Amino acid sequence: MRTRLFSVAAVAILVTLVFSACTPSGAVQTVIVGGTPMVVTATPEVLNLTSPDPTTFTNVSYGDPETLDPALAYETAGGEVIGNVYETLIYYKGEAVDEFVPQLATDWTVSEDGQTYTFTMRDGVKFHEGGDMTASDAAYSWQRGILQGGGASPQWMMVSALLGLGYHDISEVVDASGALTDDPAALQAADPAALKAACESVTSGIVADDAAGTLTVTLAQPFAPFQSIIAQTWGSVMDKEWVMENGGWDGSCDTWQNYYGVLAENDPFTSIMNGTGPFKLDHWTPGEEVVLVRNDDYWRTEPAYEGGPSGPAALERVVLQNVEEWGTRFAMFQAGDADYVTVNPEHRTQVDPMVGTNCQFDLEANSYGACETIDPSQPYVRYIGQPGTTRTDVFFNFDVPNPDGNNPYLGSGKLDGNGIPSDFFADSHIRKGMNYCFDHDIFINDIYQGEAAQSTTLALAGMPGYDLAAPHYSLDLAKCEEEFKLADADHDGIPAGEDPDDVWETGFRMQIGYNQGNTTRQAVAEILASGLTAVNEKFLVETIGLPWPSFLGARRARTLPIFVLGWLEDYHDPHNWYQPYLVGDFGSYLRMPEELTAQYKELIEAAASETDPAARAEIYGQVNQLNYDNPAFIILSIGTSHWFVQPWVKGMVHNPVFAGTPLGYYYGMSEQ
Repeated sequence: MRTRLFSVAAVAILVTLVFSACTPSGAVQTVIVGGTPMVVTATPEVLNLTSPDPTTFTNVSYGDPETLDPALAYETAGGEVIGNVYETLIYYKGEAVDEFVPQLATDWTVSEDGQTYTFTMRDGVKFHEGGDMTASDAAYSWQRGILQGGGASPQWMMVSALLGLGYHDISEVVDASGALTDDPAALQAADPAALKAACESVTSGIVADDAAGTLTVTLAQPFAPFQSIIAQTWGSVMDKEWVMENGGWDGSCDTWQNYYGVLAENDPFTSIMNGTGPFKLDHWTPGEEVVLVRNDDYWRTEPAYEGGPSGPAALERVVLQNVEEWGTRFAMFQAGDADYVTVNPEHRTQVDPMVGTNCQFDLEANSYGACETIDPSQPYVRYIGQPGTTRTDVFFNFDVPNPDGNNPYLGSGKLDGNGIPSDFFADSHIRKGMNYCFDHDIFINDIYQGEAAQSTTLALAGMPGYDLAAPHYSLDLAKCEEEFKLADADHDGIPAGEDPDDVWETGFRMQIGYNQGNTTRQAVAEILASGLTAVNEKFLVETIGLPWPSFLGARRARTLPIFVLGWLEDYHDPHNWYQPYLVGDFGSYLRMPEELTAQYKELIEAAASETDPAARAEIYGQVNQLNYDNPAFIILSIGTSHWFVQPWVKGMVHNPVFAGTPLGYYYGMSEQ
């Protein structure tokens, strides 16, 4: 979302580990990090298979949250924290991605036409700071999220469900042209009557009755994925009074526009939390760690499903440490200072020899089967084989902002061999050439060790739209050269292969962005760079790793001409792949021509409102062909799970849609 190192010189691995021994207690290993040897001695606790501190779970990964506001957070680092502190009306039933159980609601009903949901709220639930949870809190939380909106948030899903598939942001209700989206000042200056009407369209569709203890939601159309949407973090319930006291929306339809489009840096709820969940936020030290502590007064007294947890969490603390360097993470894992560490695919061969227990995913049962001891002298437990619900891909920006010629990611900003013009990727031949120059076999075999398959469509296996025979790109350097020679980057009407002033002769220099510490995404960038240089030595590509918040900021500002990023599905339906990639979250950052976006939008909305899977598949087939003809990205591969945990960790729920690490949700987990 596999373990051999790269086999091509152009793709260099930054960290090399040399093992001098893999022996029982007291084993010595030499870890070379950046050329500096580090000697690590495994502690007896690791090999005795008991936790040095069973009260605390330490997860060592990389990447800071951007925000802890459920209404705004739309990345996995923040989502992981939110999912353990805040709660939703309904939640996933264990490992199932499409079955739900009551959480802050005790039950719910759906009208015959599929448009009205009525939730009965749970009595006696208190927020961490002492307030009583009511139906009004739930209604306000959803209303606030939708009205806060903004292209950086996940609210497009709530907007589309409540107001209609043609809407993706509340600002479009005020001005259907979309001109007000992500422009708070312009929105605030809009017609007051239109602003109030937009707000009332939201508040009239989400209605609380505290006397009856119910929340009633009326959708614009039947929408099967609605339950999946509200089970995720953006469906979290916040304390209405607390939010208002801390600078959030005051609940009035006369003022909501003043809170629209807030970003993490000016969101009052980026760094504070007050949920109902099994854990509370103790502190967040940006760049270092997030620490959660147990909610000793947690409300749940009965399991939500057979075998599920109840009562206060077994763990007293959860520590989420931010460590970008793989060698450091590995050393912490070996020493028993970390219960789980993120192991990128290219580093798995370094951990595999230390696996004592293997847990293989059973596709038929859709869960991990009984774990098998494969080497009693080794400590780690490996989970392997679960199909992924996430994919890393390469994205093109068709029209990169370059105010005053100072966008650093464009180099010179000109077609002079030292940069690229802002509309470089507007040329479909350049985008096709990039696709033909990517070596999928190297990515799958050298990074994933074969534990992945190239995707031919955006949709995942089993979904309408998934088609192994769909037209797609594979490595073909001759076609890569052909496409670049057909390009007309200088817009003079002469193909580059016949024009000494165009891209084939002048070459280019550009930067591919990725989030710092994610060496898999760095490898993607380097594989592409290698392929391009092999076709034309004047094609110079530099990789640039940015801290997670800076990377997200650059993407939001649309300043990255090409970037590598992953998508974890919000819910298990093809709409959650085609919509965000082409017209929603990702699509908004690619700045495709309006006419192309309109084509995608019409097809995607038709597919989402169609209930017949075969008819949906036919429509998505048209989308697949359109994207092949006008590629907006390089679609890479879907992998299967391959991760490691200390042997003393128990009670994990392996749901692939949880945000963050493969663990994600810490309630019910324990250590021995």
